[in-house]
Amino acid sequence: MLNNSLLKKLRDLWAMLRQYPIFRRRSFPIESIDGVSDFAVTRSAFIAQKTMFGYVKTRMGTSYPEMFRDDLIIASLKEATMQHYAACLSDLTTYLCRSLAEQGYLSEIECAARAKTTFRLGLESNADKSLELFDVDAACIAFEARIRDIPWSEPFDPFPVFIESPRSLTRWAPIADDLKKRDREIAENSVSFAWIEVRKEFHDLLQLPRRV
Repeated sequence: MLNNSLLKKLRDLWAMLRQYPIFRRRSFPIESIDGVSDFAVTRSAFIAQKTMFGYVKTRMGTSYPEMFRDDLIIASLKEATMQHYAACLSDLTTYLCRSLAEQGYLSEIECAARAKTTFRLGLESNADKSLELFDVDAACIAFEARIRDIPWSEPFDPFPVFIESPRSLTRWAPIADDLKKRDREIAENSVSFAWIEVRKEFHDLLQLPRRV
């Protein structure tokens, strides 16, 4: 039987997982710009959780259950997941807004404004005051710097857009540095490949009305 201390840690970890929007496979089209923002927030959460927890669980192997007994590991995992989520949200929001501009759904000015709004919304909706290192305002400033000179409406290659999230996995995962160096290529590719299905899903579901 689990003791009270372990049960509390399990509940804390479950609470951490629930702080992110729950990923559900949509069965209805994206028909509004707000729907695009919701897609960015929820899918970024899904990719962040899937890749961070998948990597940590794989690396820890049979010792994975021990993480529930270590307060430091739990705190580090919470911090890592939030940092990784910010990177995922940065990549996906940038991609979605560039896609909307390229297809004529938004002007360049509208794209920049929507990207900033979506990014802050995603971070604030998942804010955790217990995190010591994560700063929503600082993350938003960094995101605004990233998108400042983007030529929103020009054709682009999607793969280079997703540059922050692969790097953030190995940067923030609570795994020994020597192991992360060894894992870097495989771990980062796992994030890059995970976005392929998300991009396909977005374009399959997108049904915004065309501007006249």
